[in-house]
Order: sequence, then C-alpha cells, then structure tokens
Amino acid sequence: MNLPDEAEMPTTPLHYHVRDASGLFQPIAFGFVTERMRDEILVERELILRLTPASRRAGQEALFARYDPRRSADVFRSLLSLFLCERRDPRAA
Repeated sequence: MNLPDEAEMPTTPLHYHVRDASGLFQPIAFGFVTERMRDEILVERELILRLTPASRRAGQEALFARYDPRRSADVFRSLLSLFLCERRDPRAA
C-alpha cells in the first residue's frame, strides 16, 4: 500500500532532523556532537531512510552526505583533548 509521505514518517519526534519544504529531512548541524548524539543521529537516519520512498531516497541520502556526525564527534573529542577534558576513569586518580 502506498501511503503519503507524511503517513510513512514516525509519530515519535525526531531530535536531529527537520523536514524541509521539499519533504526531505534536513540534518540539524550541531557545533558539538558527543558520541551519544552521534549514535542517536545515525539511528535516526536509518529510520528516516527505511521509511523514505525509493523515489526520494537518493535525495535524502544526498542531504545526509553533507553532514557527517562521525566527523563532528571526532572533532569534538579532539577539541576536548586539547583542554585535557577527555573522559577518564575516576578510579585512575
């Protein structure tokens, strides 16, 4: 059964993507991405792609390709390491 695009999307709110005027989901570009956020963004993308009709999937994938949450998380982790703020095992002190 072919449902309209709106009906195919999840009823739970998306936290890291917003629907644009074309009906595709635009990633929210965060300045800082933690490892947890990265993982949640990737799960949300999988859900969006799974529910995106095949005729629109290439466009959705192109939007996702513009913003890599893995890279953003790596950059954030590197920034933290400059200030010695990396997560440490509290037992090591």
